[in-house]
Amino acid sequence: MLYNVVLFLHILGAVIMFMAISILALSMLSLLHAKETKDVKRWSGLAVKTDALFPLSTLIIIVPALYLVFSTWGWGIAWINVSLAALLGTSFLGPIINLRRLKGILAAAEAETDSVPSSDLVRKVRDPVLWNSVSIMSMLVFGILFLMAVKLPLVGSLITMAIALVAGLVLARFMLAKTKPDTSADTVSFR
Repeated sequence: MLYNVVLFLHILGAVIMFMAISILALSMLSLLHAKETKDVKRWSGLAVKTDALFPLSTLIIIVPALYLVFSTWGWGIAWINVSLAALLGTSFLGPIINLRRLKGILAAAEAETDSVPSSDLVRKVRDPVLWNSVSIMSMLVFGILFLMAVKLPLVGSLITMAIALVAGLVLARFMLAKTKPDTSADTVSFR
C-alpha cells in the first residue's frame, strides 16, 4: 500500500511538471506572437509565475523517487540514474537561465512606454539562450518519461537523453525561425 501511495505522489509530481511546461510553452509562444507591449507583460508575467511550479514539482518527484529507489529499485539501474541526472539538470535550467531572462523580459515590458514592443524587447523575447533552455528542458522531461516507461540500459538511456537534447535544440531553432520579426523604425510586427 505504501509503495502505491509513494508511486502516486511521484506521478503527481510529474503531472505538475508537465502542466508547468505546458503553461510555460503557451506563454513563450504567446510572447513570440505578441503584437502589443501589454501582451508581452501579460505573458511574461505568467511565465515568471509558472516558474515557481518547477521546484515544487521537482521536490514532489524526487522525494518519492528516493524512497522508491531505496526500498525497491536500487541505484544499480541505469535509467534511474540517468533520469535523476537529467531531472537535476532541468531543475537548474529554470532558475539559472529561464527565470532570470523571463524577469528581464517582464521588466523591459513594464518599462516600455509605447504600445508596440520595441526592437530591444523583441530581441529579449527571441533570446536563443532562453528558447534553447526551455526547449531542452521540455524535451529532457519527455526523455525521462520515456525512460520511466521503457526502462532502458545505460547506452539506451544516454542515447535517449542525447536525442532529447538535440530535439530541444531543433525545436527552439524551428520556433524562432517560424516567427521572424519584421522591424521598421516605428513598429515591430511578426510575419
